[in-house]
Amino acid sequence: MKYARLLILLLWYLAMSCATQTTPMGGPKDTIPPTVLRYSPRENQTNFAGKQIEIEFSEAIQLNNPKEEIIIIPSTGKKTEFKLKTTSLIIVPELPWRDSTTYNVNFREGVKDLTEGNVAKDRSSGQESDLHLAFSTGPIIDTLVIAGTVSSGINELIPENITVALYNTDTFDIFEDTPDYFTKSSKDGRFAITNLKAGRYRLYAFQDKNKNLKAETRSEKFGFKADTIRLDSMTRGLQIPMVNIDTRRPKLTSSRNQSNVNIIRFNKSMTDYHIISEHKFLSTFTNNQTEVTAYYPEIDIDSLMISIKAIDSTQQIVDTLIYIKRDDRDKIKEKFNVSASEAVYNLETNVFEMQMTFSKPLKSINPDSIYLRYDSLTRIPLTFKSLKIDTMFNRLSIKETVRIDSLPLSPKVTLAPGYLISIDNDSSALMVPAIKAVDSPTTAMLIVYVETAEPHFIIQLLNASDKVVQQSFDQKKITFKYLNPEVLTIRAIIDKNGNGVWDTAIYPQNREPEKIVYFLNTNKKSETPLRANWEVGPLIFKF
Repeated sequence: MKYARLLILLLWYLAMSCATQTTPMGGPKDTIPPTVLRYSPRENQTNFAGKQIEIEFSEAIQLNNPKEEIIIIPSTGKKTEFKLKTTSLIIVPELPWRDSTTYNVNFREGVKDLTEGNVAKDRSSGQESDLHLAFSTGPIIDTLVIAGTVSSGINELIPENITVALYNTDTFDIFEDTPDYFTKSSKDGRFAITNLKAGRYRLYAFQDKNKNLKAETRSEKFGFKADTIRLDSMTRGLQIPMVNIDTRRPKLTSSRNQSNVNIIRFNKSMTDYHIISEHKFLSTFTNNQTEVTAYYPEIDIDSLMISIKAIDSTQQIVDTLIYIKRDDRDKIKEKFNVSASEAVYNLETNVFEMQMTFSKPLKSINPDSIYLRYDSLTRIPLTFKSLKIDTMFNRLSIKETVRIDSLPLSPKVTLAPGYLISIDNDSSALMVPAIKAVDSPTTAMLIVYVETAEPHFIIQLLNASDKVVQQSFDQKKITFKYLNPEVLTIRAIIDKNGNGVWDTAIYPQNREPEKIVYFLNTNKKSETPLRANWEVGPLIFKF
């Protein structure tokens, strides 16, 4: 009896082990994907009245993040269930099927085999294709398609896993309402929304990081087509550029002061501001342009009403009246920070250039305190008649022709102490930035011929850090000189409004970002390598 019990236990253990779904060990690598043996409903079936979808595969399968990978359009609810039965998948919708509606199920990478993770495919047409199922609860299957690509609006990177959404009404808000139809873009940026009925649609794309099928105004990239799509035939080749846009309405959130300094704070970064007051005073952007620092003027009254009008990147405006003040508390001493870019002297054009930034508005500049130094005894003063000061961003640009026959081996420019004096009477410290001397033998030349019907465009050269090194406006035959020996990328901005800068999307005005086109060589590569003393081109850039 004792041995009989042991035998029964052993047989039960072996039976349970055999029933456990595991990956077989050993043998050749499995490269054959599971395929569909049976759909219920059938592909393109009409008048479907069942309660769930059942799919039988050619081998045991596993699910791969089905709530993300398996997309059902129109949506059947977030609580839709995906159940496995060895070689079968059962999909139980949370919401009942809509009457007389075409459903489209895109399985993407949601179903794989157990052994090597091969993604399930469909071979019902005789050729291997991605797994897809369409059926209708009414007598007609909708067959129209909207397809295209998503791309970055500012560079060549392709955003992945973007939610592309369709809304079939004009009264919606992509930040509050979920779409009527949606899909996810592929790794190469392609998307297709299939089995659509004829009608008018609005097309949007967004990252959907929190998976709520709504665009986020601050943290997610999104894009859209400005024009309503009138769908009455297959629509392909649409392009949606993705950009970061903070569409929140701008607000002035606070104004605080200490001594003669007033900090005016906004809820987001602003691009420009204008102050109207009966008394003149200095002000500047601070804290990533979320604040305006205003310095109270030297007047006898302790408060002053001003009008401040600020605008954000989406052209939304905040316009209000506030009081700035002065009190007798000691001011917190802030350091006066000054930084300078690399100084550049062109030996052929005799042009000297340099930029400086500083942390406080300037009270005065001492031009006699800047000069080129050859050695301990010889120096060349620089007067810089063409000074440009940007008081809003605390920037100073220096550009002037300085005729010098030759430069020392290691040229430097000296900015003596006190070259800049801040509004608080701080003096800038001694700075001795090196000078980069450029001429033809040490640099490269690039010639670009533009073929386009666009009246306004900007041709830009970008280095590996995506920094614009040179640019040209509305010129069809361009010679870029004195370029560093490096690999550059050439791009064109279609400057629709002719303002000389790239304009991002403005969602409240339903305006798409200005289009950017990259030059590709005969090998379909965007990189253009340069070497010292090279002349490259002419390159033909068509757009």
